[in-house]
Amino acid sequence: MSTAVENTARGDLVEIAGLRVSFPTGRRRPPVEVVHGVSLSIRGGECVALVGESGSGKSVTARSIVGLSGPGAVVHAERFEVDGQDVRQYSEKQWRAVRGRLAGLVSQDALVSLDPLRTMGAEITESLTTHGIARGERAHRRAVELLTQVGVGVPEPELRASQRAYELSGGQRQRGLIASAIAANPKLIIADEPTTALDVTVQAQVIALLEQRLAAGTAMLLVSHDLAVVAGIADRILVMRAGVVVETGTPREVLGAPRHEYTRRLLAAIPSARSRGRMLSSNREAPVYTPVGDDPAPVVEAAGLRKTFTTSAVRGPRPAAEDHRGPRRLVHGARGRDRRAGRRVRLGQEHLRQPRPGPDPTRRRRGPPVRTAVDGPARAGPAPGPAQGAADLARPAELVRPALQCRPDRPGEPGR
Repeated sequence: MSTAVENTARGDLVEIAGLRVSFPTGRRRPPVEVVHGVSLSIRGGECVALVGESGSGKSVTARSIVGLSGPGAVVHAERFEVDGQDVRQYSEKQWRAVRGRLAGLVSQDALVSLDPLRTMGAEITESLTTHGIARGERAHRRAVELLTQVGVGVPEPELRASQRAYELSGGQRQRGLIASAIAANPKLIIADEPTTALDVTVQAQVIALLEQRLAAGTAMLLVSHDLAVVAGIADRILVMRAGVVVETGTPREVLGAPRHEYTRRLLAAIPSARSRGRMLSSNREAPVYTPVGDDPAPVVEAAGLRKTFTTSAVRGPRPAAEDHRGPRRLVHGARGRDRRAGRRVRLGQEHLRQPRPGPDPTRRRRGPPVRTAVDGPARAGPAPGPAQGAADLARPAELVRPALQCRPDRPGEPGR
């Protein structure tokens, strides 16, 4: 029996052994290898998670499965089979037949991945029309249905399908990518940080959707920094560091009793109530702000904000919002709930309803001492401030690190 037939009989949708990926660095320099001998397998209905710090090779490994390692990449493997087919010598035309139909990819940067000139509906229907699944009105209805499933279209699915990426929030764009990835009902979903840009409530909805696909027999490769998400959905975890898999096992084994020092350091770096007041991965005490006086004066104070758009508006009246010196007070709410518009009005980045005579005093807030930390690198502009990208670090510890609840072992499967 051939290797491909053996893998199919075992239910292995993906079988990789000794994967190495190199990138060119220049005419006089040898290529640099960034993935060193990675081996993994994924069965139908199984979720395999890749975890590790940024730059560890997780995304390159995941994207290699659909032939998207990167420009100039050289891929070698002792074994590389997808759905029983040896893909080591696949041409770009053959890879295009794999992408979308056999494997759906959810990229981690929705703003860059989506075409700014196309509507969200067109992004989703592309996979349907390319593979001859549906066309015209039927494909459009399927796109609206998928947007509703992932929570983008509620309560106006037709409107969301007609909007472009820049007209949607970061969370809506990310869920739109998920809808596009599952449009053709692929056997494999490669989810590269699918919950990074989402609020906790929407994150739970996306995870529930992915779990439904797993229950239906879809295989999944999940790339994530969120170990709480990985613990709840993954069947097996591969920990990567510098392009090498340093530890592998079930969530209970890897997260509950890690064997490798690097895995223990990853777990120690998760913010929690226990680590409050101390620097992560260090025993040093973190600096603590001590307010002067019992009732420090607000730095920013606003009430009754209103911002009008062509299709929707920030509805008022709003409760008064105050930002005090010292511990951060955050504005919480689901994506698309007007938080960004309110912030822009407070910082003078949107015009207020009533014009002000003379210079606008709020515009002096744009430079120091007020800085804006945006929710996506592509929004930062050419000169990001020192607070750039720090918004995620300000989330409450109980939201950053819920209890690591591992997925229960499946009956009849040893080592699960």
